[in-house]
Formats: sequence, structure tokens, C-alpha cells
Amino acid sequence: MGTSQKRQHGGGARRTADGGFSLVEVVVAMLLLMVISLAVVPLLITATASSADNRDLATANALANAEIAEIRARFPDSSTTTSCGSVLASAGGVDASTGLTTAYGFGACPAQYPGTVTVTVTVREEPGSPVLTSVPTKILVSTS
Repeated sequence: MGTSQKRQHGGGARRTADGGFSLVEVVVAMLLLMVISLAVVPLLITATASSADNRDLATANALANAEIAEIRARFPDSSTTTSCGSVLASAGGVDASTGLTTAYGFGACPAQYPGTVTVTVTVREEPGSPVLTSVPTKILVSTS
């Protein structure tokens, strides 16, 4: 036989000893996947809880800013006469769309007029619960 001739094997391709995964390898791989998954699950739970908290805070901030805009629209900084008493008579309440409770806090009326009074809108889930957000603004008042 010359060097140009190839040796032919009967019966097709040869089988090797490592042609697939054994049952032990599959079980070990599943065990490793389970351990890694158990390490990741607390992170997913924390991320989900943080996402819900952030959604609530964003809703509370939007509500507080809407209340501030309403107050600013009722008492514009213009030539209209705004009394400190009328600003102090403003009140919060429960927002129908979100169920959150708003409350207004007021600073002291100014000693001299015109001056400003600080109005703070505080948002809570319900009265007595922790404050979600608090947004202050100043309103120009011209009389007591």
C-alpha cells in the first residue's frame, strides 16, 4: 500500500467515550443552577419591593406638586389682594384617585405686609402614617 491510499474502516464513524453528558453531570449542573438561583432570588425580591416603594413616592410627589400648583393658582403672586387668613383657611384631604391623604402646614403670617407665608403640603398613605413626601412653597400675602 502506498502513502496515498487511505485506510478505510468498516461500519461508519467511530464512537468516543465522551459523546454526551452522564446523569451525574446533569444532576451536578442542576444543583449549581439551584444554588445560584437561591442567591439571586433575594435580590429580585428587594428590587421588586424597592420598585413598589418608588412608585408610591413618585405618586406622592406628583400629588404634592399638584396641590402646590392648585394653591399657587388660587393665590397668584400678582396685584390681587391675598390675605394671610385666606391662605391659612386652605385645607387638604383625601385624593380620590390615589387614596393618599394631603395635609397643609402653615408658617407664621408676616409681621409686615406685603410678605410671604410658607405653605407645606404633606402627603401620607393615611392620617397618622409616616410622611411620604413634604413640599413647601411661599405665598405672597398683602393683608392679614
